[in-house]
Amino acid sequence: MKIPIDIEKLPIRISETGNFAVFYEISLVEKGNYWKKTIKCNEKELIKLRNKINDLLENTTLAEKLGISNEDALKIEEYYQNDNLCKTCKYKSTNDCITCLFILQSPLERKLYLALKENYIRFQTQYALNWKGENISIIGKSYHNPTNNFKEVLTVPDFYIEKKNEKICIYTDGHTYHERTEEQAQRDKRIDRKLQELGFRVLRYTGKDVNENLNNIIQEIKKWISY
Repeated sequence: MKIPIDIEKLPIRISETGNFAVFYEISLVEKGNYWKKTIKCNEKELIKLRNKINDLLENTTLAEKLGISNEDALKIEEYYQNDNLCKTCKYKSTNDCITCLFILQSPLERKLYLALKENYIRFQTQYALNWKGENISIIGKSYHNPTNNFKEVLTVPDFYIEKKNEKICIYTDGHTYHERTEEQAQRDKRIDRKLQELGFRVLRYTGKDVNENLNNIIQEIKKWISY
């Protein structure tokens, strides 16, 4: 969100001496431009405003910034101290932390999540699809709930991208094809076939792919969304 505030430096002539003094004009514009408030102040007053803003920002807790509980904020701060991905992440103290640390389910997903963001690729995470290829909520679903059964869900791709004529489902698997059990392999094949029948493109990457060839993954995704 862009805050509608503008500050301009104004040289104003002092009538008694004929000299110029520097004042600052702060303009606040309501969203939609229904009204505009302009305030003139000197350097001392502007510095006081700056210090007040800095004090507010410095004393705003991570929980307050992200709108989360203190308990979850402490978990995030622990990640900041101990997790290698967090130590070098440029999205600290933003809502991306909530997605990265609480919604994504593995370090592989987190690595690809950050790479997609850094390459300005628009995507959605944990995008559940039903058997018709429609987005579906998984809140409250279980295999034991007769009215909100998880069997209605075809799949939950780790990442979903829709651009132009492409609908892409991306999975980061922690194992190679040969490391999967027969049941896992057959399930993934059935899901992939059904998605392809519904017009989706399926991209699956192993842990080795994500850890060693992340740039190649990003280039492949860019190739498909540029068509």
